[in-house]
Amino acid sequence: MKYFILFFTLACTSTSDLQSKMLIVADHVTDCVGVGPQTCMLVKESPEDEWTYFYDQIEGFTFEPGYTYELLVTEIKVDKPAADASSIKYMLKEIVSKVATAVPSDLMKEWTVLKLKGLDQISSSPTMTFYEEDNRLAGFAGCNNYFSTYELSGKEIRFEKTGSTRKLCPDMSSEDSFLSLLPKVARYEIVKKELYLYDQNDEVLIIALSN
Repeated sequence: MKYFILFFTLACTSTSDLQSKMLIVADHVTDCVGVGPQTCMLVKESPEDEWTYFYDQIEGFTFEPGYTYELLVTEIKVDKPAADASSIKYMLKEIVSKVATAVPSDLMKEWTVLKLKGLDQISSSPTMTFYEEDNRLAGFAGCNNYFSTYELSGKEIRFEKTGSTRKLCPDMSSEDSFLSLLPKVARYEIVKKELYLYDQNDEVLIIALSN
């Protein structure tokens, strides 16, 4: 009888404690600080709103980078939450839409490197050409031709599987610097005709100009 009464009480929770709302979820996550350092989704309720950090979890929802979501979620008030916990619990009601983020067309071109972190002068300028098919990057590293792959999530970008030909040149400083910086890149920004590549601490590693 005791368990039946408990079940009946839960089943009869007042609808005033439940509220449905629409959330737009960005196509990437970002570092944030709640109780401690963590990773947060970015959400907003209307397209014209600014993105805000979402410190909680949505039960029943699995985030996949590279997609923008519209979610219908249920908010449930939590009685006596823990000191470091939210007073609201979120549960997925419906995935209204899931749209793959288009590869930015303004990135898909050839770029000539103007500046490399740690070098005062570039003896031979590397180039960077982004290809949408196969997420491929290729170009001239300063002495050799090179190739790499990239992964995009919003403004975050990672370069992986980088290789090059093996020719030796009298001055390898530009190539050595360029190839050592590529794996450290965490995000990009395009300002007019210039491409800025940053590390995870938002320090500029590479600046390039579109051809």
